[in-house]
Amino acid sequence: MKLNTTHLRYLTPEDWRVLAAVEQGSKNHEIVPTSLIIKLSHLQSGSGAHRSISTLAKANLIARVQNAKCELSRFPSDPPIR
Repeated sequence: MKLNTTHLRYLTPEDWRVLAAVEQGSKNHEIVPTSLIIKLSHLQSGSGAHRSISTLAKANLIARVQNAKCELSRFPSDPPIR
């Protein structure tokens, strides 16, 4: 997948903050929850973060996954806890 750089020119500072928050959250999470993105981006309102997430998803800079569920395990080699 190639990076399309034409959209980078039109990103707002809030979009950059959300993109940086997604990158930070992806260090520890495969799927970064929206609540964590809002915390890491330090934006005043959640609606601004949602708008930025939508903008970044339209530009294919991030992917949105709805209703994602994760399974917890005690150790990586153990089967998931149900």
